[in-house]
Amino acid sequence: MKSLAAGLALCALLTGCNGIPTPFVNDPVYSQFFMVNSGPPLPLMFQGSAIQWNEDYAVTAKHIPFLWNVAHKGRGDLVFFKHKSKTVPQWRPHIAGETLTAAGLSPFLFPVKGTGKALAARAELADLNDKVPYAFSDAPIVKGMSGGPVFGDDAKVVGITVGFLAERFYTKAANPEIANSKRFSVFMPYDEILREWNTFSRESLDGRQVNPDPGTQASN
Repeated sequence: MKSLAAGLALCALLTGCNGIPTPFVNDPVYSQFFMVNSGPPLPLMFQGSAIQWNEDYAVTAKHIPFLWNVAHKGRGDLVFFKHKSKTVPQWRPHIAGETLTAAGLSPFLFPVKGTGKALAARAELADLNDKVPYAFSDAPIVKGMSGGPVFGDDAKVVGITVGFLAERFYTKAANPEIANSKRFSVFMPYDEILREWNTFSRESLDGRQVNPDPGTQASN
């Protein structure tokens, strides 16, 4: 896998958009995300999206403020929070060049999806300064999709949406894949999410992993 030198700056943690995602009513795959809201001291003032990790916990983006039931704030833009569900998607690593679809909420609270290609580049983001090699696609995303799932072309989850980079940060990049991209959406990839889950399992669950790898579970 190609790597991009650390130092790219994150333009927005989904405070706007970098394209126009497509609205949808109901879909057996993309409808697996669900809404999360801020709690006190600003209850229901901020919304985002989330996806189930296993039967006891779900995962979303850390930059959504005042989230309820947070169990672990991971390295990178990620939190695990308590959320029970029998419906658990399969997860796996993404593959460079495959078609990806990001799903989540629009600013008007209806479901949207954006489809694009997975880029080979991975990079740390200077603004976040968390030493995480984030992954990228050219799928359009919009505010409200933060923390929502990114699906591979086989309907398995490969990561969660984080934000996007402004065009000025990549049009002059030395990497041709970056410079020629029509947009640059950022997601936390499965391998980094799994790494944080394993850390949480060791530190907070006395070394006992609870469904540590949802990729072994049946998709619903």
